[in-house]
Amino acid sequence: MPSSTSSSSGGGGGEFRRETPRGAWTRSAIVALVILLVAVGVWEGKVRAWGYAPCLNDSSDLWARSRSQVNDDPDQMVVIGSSRILFDLDLQTCADSLGVALPVQLAMPGTNPLPILEDLADNTEFRGILLIGAVPGLWMAPQGMPVDRANGALGRYRNWSPSQKAGLVFGSVLQKRLAFINADDLTLPTLLQKNLQLADRPGTADNLPPVLPPYFAWPDDRRQNRMWELCDFGTPLAARIQQIWVPLFTPPPPPPHIPPEEFGQMVQAGFEAHFQRIAAACDKLRARGARMVWVRPPSSGELREIEQETTPREAIYARMVGASGAPGIHFENHPELAGFECPEWSHLTARDAVAFTRALMPHVKEALEGS
Repeated sequence: MPSSTSSSSGGGGGEFRRETPRGAWTRSAIVALVILLVAVGVWEGKVRAWGYAPCLNDSSDLWARSRSQVNDDPDQMVVIGSSRILFDLDLQTCADSLGVALPVQLAMPGTNPLPILEDLADNTEFRGILLIGAVPGLWMAPQGMPVDRANGALGRYRNWSPSQKAGLVFGSVLQKRLAFINADDLTLPTLLQKNLQLADRPGTADNLPPVLPPYFAWPDDRRQNRMWELCDFGTPLAARIQQIWVPLFTPPPPPPHIPPEEFGQMVQAGFEAHFQRIAAACDKLRARGARMVWVRPPSSGELREIEQETTPREAIYARMVGASGAPGIHFENHPELAGFECPEWSHLTARDAVAFTRALMPHVKEALEGS
């Protein structure tokens, strides 16, 4: 039997030499490539049959790129908030109505925007127009996912490496062409969760992470998010998301070891601290010449009832706006804004977002002229 080991000529030691196996490497590579393309094609066809289409993932890298566009132009417009102002504000309609460049969209789903507001106040020379989306329950979130998401995006921007910037460029090319590259719904954990309906073990429910809404938005390069057509009024997806909002927006009960009265005082103290942080950040921005306007977008159905009970308008929204010293536009105050309904109780459809923005802009313009 031939050996792959030969003796060295100089002594008793052996020199190991590995022979490269012979084979049809080119043919093997072609076969492997064909199998890969067929597998990708089959999976792509399957997810498109489910209703998915190519679109960008609204990643922390995409947010970091938008954050990098903030400058000291007094005419620049920046938008912060959570998903409602992200869905409900049509950027092009806003720009055309106010005669400004396309706004920089920094709103993020499910976040407490307070760290973003403080970042603009402390780490930029921004002195333009700031449109602030108000979902009071998220602004008052003391910790957890809403705060972690905002801080995570800021951390990404502050430590944004060249390789991550390049990854965004190359990844965007693929995301715009392949529907299966969906970081929300088409990952292995999400697919398993959807298809394996396993009952929770007793006593584990309180320790499980919250159930979040599935994919139902189309983001573009400027982070303009539009509601997916499959989430329109009366659709199964809209009904499913409605039932996800209920536990997400319902505050948890007080911990058993803290008396309810004491817990209520702790919550109120947290609110007061947030009002003070809002005031401090807005004072810094105003001192540089920035103009700010709050917008409370619509919500509907049972979710609106929960918000009225858990974050009363006068106790939270009015205090936030008052602390900032900036004008506020609440959808309930204006018939042309109050008539909009949300199919899943929290966001407007793509077509209604354009109409809502068109109706909103005269109020924004009036507020800016008076500020």
